[in-house]
Amino acid sequence: MRKLFSESNKYRLLCTIRYLGDGFFYPFFALYLTQRNLTESHIGFILSISPLLAIIMNPIYTRICKKPSYTKNVLLLITILEGLCIISVSFVSNFYIISAITLLMAIFGSCHYGLLDALCALHSDKAQINYSSIRVFGSAAYIVATALSGLITKISFQMSFSISGMLFILCGLIYHILTPIEIEEKEEDVQEAKMKDVLKSKEFLFFALVYMLLMGVTKTTDNFYSVYLQSRGISSSQYGFIYSYFVLFEVISLIILNRFVKSDKNTYLLLLISCLCLLSRTLANYLYLHILVVVLISCLRGIGYAIVLHICYAYIIKILGEKLATKAVMFITLVYAIYQFAFNNIGGIIIDDYSYKFFYLINIIIISITIVLVVTKKIIDRIKCSHMRKND
Repeated sequence: MRKLFSESNKYRLLCTIRYLGDGFFYPFFALYLTQRNLTESHIGFILSISPLLAIIMNPIYTRICKKPSYTKNVLLLITILEGLCIISVSFVSNFYIISAITLLMAIFGSCHYGLLDALCALHSDKAQINYSSIRVFGSAAYIVATALSGLITKISFQMSFSISGMLFILCGLIYHILTPIEIEEKEEDVQEAKMKDVLKSKEFLFFALVYMLLMGVTKTTDNFYSVYLQSRGISSSQYGFIYSYFVLFEVISLIILNRFVKSDKNTYLLLLISCLCLLSRTLANYLYLHILVVVLISCLRGIGYAIVLHICYAYIIKILGEKLATKAVMFITLVYAIYQFAFNNIGGIIIDDYSYKFFYLINIIIISITIVLVVTKKIIDRIKCSHMRKND
């Protein structure tokens, strides 16, 4: 019984409930906006509110969350408020009111995952377990949530969004039972961690650039994926099962990676595989392949995303240490939010004025640039390794 309520299991329960709630709302928000007869440019604007607020709120949350115990308490409050906003937005149809509620929702939720990931990564490091062994429970919950929500939204978006809001409120209560994480500080390292210490690391800055481009393309194409599939004759209930399908591959990939691949090894090789997975999926959408092929290839999104989840936070702690981990995670969340804000707006306008084909072409170019960066880094590291061996 004691093992059942271990600290690691509390974090697994937290991720399960949080992502269960997320799956009942966020994957279907764009479809809900479509049902309210909003255009792609309006949808793009609303979807860009969260990353815009992430840019504004990121420095505020980073300043407040100086210690893991502060992070825990902040997350407790904002997840309950986010849940209340989700319930509220399902009862309105006016573009301006939806935008206003989305603004509030973004104030509370836009930086949530950056803070949660930092907290989970710190606990994983302390408990000497892989971060992915906790995060896989969130992905598994997503499979259930999106499949069920796809069926529920066919009857009522309000019902699905209300379930989401209640789960978020429950998630807030789970934060209360977490034991505060204490970070041991050496005598020579008692000064407060500062963002400038994070930005001194060229290794981290390069990783942040790759992360921004890779995850930016992933999220931007995800945001319009449901509407793209709808334009090709896929209903919301079918989309729920499609979403569950590629998240299932995410879960399987996380289990395999957690079992066989060390999270701090071969970082850029794994990132290259992730990039190639994303490129293949985006290319299938661009080419307007048969809808069955498009759906089947979407599993590559789950594989690519799982790789990033497995390596990202362990790699950050490896190169910067525990003390700078929260600030580093919040920084990559910030640059990722800037990308999302720009491309959610641009993407909506491109789709409205041109086509989905042109939208996916631009994303193919961006992910191709990312691949070049990753390959270049891999070559440089290999040359450095070779020189070091010669010197030895």
